[in-house]
Amino acid sequence: MRIVLAGYGNVGRSLHRMLEERRRELLRRYSMDAIVVAVIDRGGAAVHWKGVPYSEAAAAKDSEGTVAAGVHGRRGVTVLDLLDEVEADVYVDTTLPNFTDGQPSLSYMERAISRRMHVVTSNKAPMALAMPALLEVAEQKGVRLLYSGTVGGGTPFLGMASEALRGNRIRAIRGVLNGTTNYVLHRMETEGVSLEEALREARRLGYAEADPRIDLSGLDSAAKLVILANHAMGSNYTLSDVRYSGLEGVTPGDLREAAKRGKALRLLADSRRLRVGLEEVDSRSPLNVPANLNSVEFEVEELGSIYLIGRGAGGPETAAAIMRDLVQLNAAQPRR
Repeated sequence: MRIVLAGYGNVGRSLHRMLEERRRELLRRYSMDAIVVAVIDRGGAAVHWKGVPYSEAAAAKDSEGTVAAGVHGRRGVTVLDLLDEVEADVYVDTTLPNFTDGQPSLSYMERAISRRMHVVTSNKAPMALAMPALLEVAEQKGVRLLYSGTVGGGTPFLGMASEALRGNRIRAIRGVLNGTTNYVLHRMETEGVSLEEALREARRLGYAEADPRIDLSGLDSAAKLVILANHAMGSNYTLSDVRYSGLEGVTPGDLREAAKRGKALRLLADSRRLRVGLEEVDSRSPLNVPANLNSVEFEVEELGSIYLIGRGAGGPETAAAIMRDLVQLNAAQPRR
């Protein structure tokens, strides 16, 4: 499995290291021989048909800010250039989201699909804006588009819906889908710190998006709600269908008052109302999770409410989700 990896932030680097360190294990357990033949960031690319070593790419990124500074570097190369030139089986997109129009990632994914490469992505924006169309095009081209890393980080919310609950009818989804806002609310609630101070801590710990307004406004949760609802219930929503608000105006006092009533304020996404916003939940509810945890309630016709709780933010966690997708993709390939 030859991989082109776009984006070399926390997620991309974590995935590259994981693939290299676990290569023998992946080959032994899953008959998956995965090599990263190209890595690209804003400064250019590193390309080698035998695989770009993690040590080279990481050292170049640390020393000069781009993977193109290494031995196999090519400055100024674009993702579209690579997709046209490099022989690869899978395009992995860990670039930053742009919720205005999904670009440039949307174009990258479309180009990879047109060249009959499978696509694995952690970028929520193209999926939230154009998920039904992207999946249709991928099916027409006979390739797979997998996106576990877009929702829940390392916690398999999408896998829960499509695998563990396969054959059951999911009626609704409700949950805490953003680890950053949950961390902020938890710190405000338990320590009485301001929103600004709690956000600084979240950024220091690597939970927040590069632009924290994406988290705080509810936009990130709305995007995840679209992806999760489409995946779990066969919907065809896009981001424009969801009304969302975030932590605007919330104070430590609001959280203390809710606690006096045995309640907790959480930023909840709700598929029934296609809405994201602050709501009170019972303090004993599984949706009242601490720190940067996510929690999703699947309302299943045959089983009632089923909850899945886990960490939803962080580079290694999201890289682990991408790894699951790569293993799944490998398993689906015909054996020679």
